[in-house]
Amino acid sequence: MLRQASGIDSRRIGACLFCQEFWMELYALYEVGCVRVEVKTVNVNSEGFKRNFSGAQPPIMVEEEKGTTYADNSEIERRIFHLCQGFHVPLFEKDLQVEKTIQNLYRNFKIFLQAKATHDKGKRHPSAIEEGLPPQVTSSHNKLLEQLANIDQLLADRSSRYLLSESMTEYDCEIMPRLHHIRIIGERLLNFYIPRQFTHLWAYILTAYRTAAFIESCPADQDILHHYKEQLNLAIDMRVTLEAPTKTLTIPEDVLQDIRRLNNGIQTGEGSRQNN
Repeated sequence: MLRQASGIDSRRIGACLFCQEFWMELYALYEVGCVRVEVKTVNVNSEGFKRNFSGAQPPIMVEEEKGTTYADNSEIERRIFHLCQGFHVPLFEKDLQVEKTIQNLYRNFKIFLQAKATHDKGKRHPSAIEEGLPPQVTSSHNKLLEQLANIDQLLADRSSRYLLSESMTEYDCEIMPRLHHIRIIGERLLNFYIPRQFTHLWAYILTAYRTAAFIESCPADQDILHHYKEQLNLAIDMRVTLEAPTKTLTIPEDVLQDIRRLNNGIQTGEGSRQNN
């Protein structure tokens, strides 16, 4: 699979969400020994890439044995779906409640991002999220919070590691990278923090940080930040581009303690039911 390179260093993976989503799906097939996956970063502005993939943008999937190239997201998704069917890997289980709950999460985040970044333009530091913000910022912020709360409630109702069960599905491959971007960009650019009281959502984020498919496919914090600053036409701090790449794969300690208490409560409840 060809994945867009970082805007900082072409040897590093960039922050393309679809690239990570498909990589996670392919990794699920790789883990059970169904496919061999090789991921290469590409500079979309290089003459070699333009010559070989005229008009296409990563992700691009190439099956060398078949001599077939998939350059459209729907084509890639369809091919991975058929591979999962052929190898009986239950990655594409359907759940309408999950679909409805996570639908448009990233779109809602981007609306908030654009509104808040526009409001903060020219300021040295992002403004606090409090009363007095313009209505469009407040409205988009509240809508994002409402959807995160709904996802938290869904996870509480399901009581499973992933959205559907104890195994990762396409929904997790879609939503885990987007939640991570919301966290990183929210904290670094918007002064927005996922509420600590969303314990089930934080537990799910922690599950992402302990999932090999996510860890392997996740770009560095610096590359995510650079990607969004370019999109928003914000000034690039050259010191950040010189930093050693780091990945945020931990959660706040107080939230971790809440998750442990939650898990202990669940285990205690299960033990009581068994004894009864």
